[in-house]
Amino acid sequence: MEKEAPWEDKLEEANLLLTYKEFEEACKIYEYLISNEFCSPEVFNNYGLALFYLDRFDEAIEEFKKAINLDNSFSLPYANIGLVYLNKSDYDKAKEFFLKALELDPQNPETHYNLAVTFYRKNEKTEALKHYEFFLNYAGEGYKSLKESVKKILNQIKANQNKTDNQV
Repeated sequence: MEKEAPWEDKLEEANLLLTYKEFEEACKIYEYLISNEFCSPEVFNNYGLALFYLDRFDEAIEEFKKAINLDNSFSLPYANIGLVYLNKSDYDKAKEFFLKALELDPQNPETHYNLAVTFYRKNEKTEALKHYEFFLNYAGEGYKSLKESVKKILNQIKANQNKTDNQV
């Protein structure tokens, strides 16, 4: 008979499956962990992410909220709820959760990026510019291609603002 792996091993396996985009399999392990009362903010947050990537948005929000209930200083579930609302085009709610995440982790590049996208879609270009620039300041080498895209977006926004300023 196979010995049951400790919950840390199961969590690591689920997280690897999440990384490799095996969302259904990751969900099964997160569900197993939760059903056996191996609950942590990370388990709920990552389960929520797997659900998010399966387009199960309402369920994802519930899991993120469970993570927040266990640790309301954990910024990622707030950012992830913001991401759900961004994908649902509910920009006001997305903004609310991204701002809360930044209160807890003001240098998170992904949250600044997603907040910039939110402001851009709300046609609030000045705020979008600010958060794109924060993204560039905080993003490390792992964001190289996204940083290049953001630089192009910034140049486009600034050029459009200059045209608008010159027309006034």
